[in-house]
Amino acid sequence: MPRVTLRTRATALLCAASILGVASCGGGSSRSEAEASGSPAGTPRPAFGETVNLQPVSGTVLVELPGASEGNPAAGYVRLYAARQVPVGTLVDTTSGAVRLTAATANPGQVQTGEFHGGIFAILQPRSEGGLTELRIHDNKSRSTACGPAAKAAPPRQLSPRILGLLRGNAKGQFRTIGQFAAATVRGAEWGVRDRCDGTLTVVSQGVVVVHDFRLKKDITVRAGQTYLATAA
Repeated sequence: MPRVTLRTRATALLCAASILGVASCGGGSSRSEAEASGSPAGTPRPAFGETVNLQPVSGTVLVELPGASEGNPAAGYVRLYAARQVPVGTLVDTTSGAVRLTAATANPGQVQTGEFHGGIFAILQPRSEGGLTELRIHDNKSRSTACGPAAKAAPPRQLSPRILGLLRGNAKGQFRTIGQFAAATVRGAEWGVRDRCDGTLTVVSQGVVVVHDFRLKKDITVRAGQTYLATAA
C-alpha cells in the first residue's frame, strides 16, 4: 500500500508539472521527443529565419519582442515563465537567469540547442550565414560612460578590463556570439564572450571556438582552456 501511495503521488506531481511545461505526465519519453523536435512543452517547431523556441532554465529570464516598446517604453520586457516561441529579433535578458534556446537550421527538420546566461542579447538568423544562429550582445553599460571619454584615443594597455556586457553559453550546433570588437563562432562548445573597456574577450571552457577579430580582420582558433582578447584599439 505505501508503494502505491508514493507512486500515485509521484504521478500526480509529474502531471501537475506537465501543466506548467516542465515535465511530461507519462515520464521522460515524451519530453525527450518534444525537445528532439525543437518543440519543448508543446510549442510549435521553430522556423529558420523566422522563429525560435525559448525555455527558462533557472532564475529570472526576460524577453522583449521586436517592436514591443515602440511608442510605449513600459511595454518592453516581460518575464518568461514557461516555454514559448518568439520571433527572430527578440531581445533576451539573462543577467539573472538562464535560458534554453532551440533554433532551426537551414536544413529542414534539423534543430540546434544551447543554454545561455549572464547577459542581454538579440537573436538573429541571417539567411546568408548558412544556418548560424547569431546572438548579439547588448552591453549593460555604455562604453563612453564606463570607460571614460578618452577611451577611443588610449592604447589598449591603458584601458580598464571593466566588463560592459557579457554572455556565456553551452551549445550543440552552429552559434555565434557577437561583441563590440569580435565574434565567436562555435559548432558545439562551452564559452563566454565579454565586452570590456579594453576589447572583447573570448573564454573557452570546452570545445573549439573560432574568433573573428573585427579590427585585425582575421580569424583566430581558440581551444579549451584558452582566451583571446580582440583589443579595442
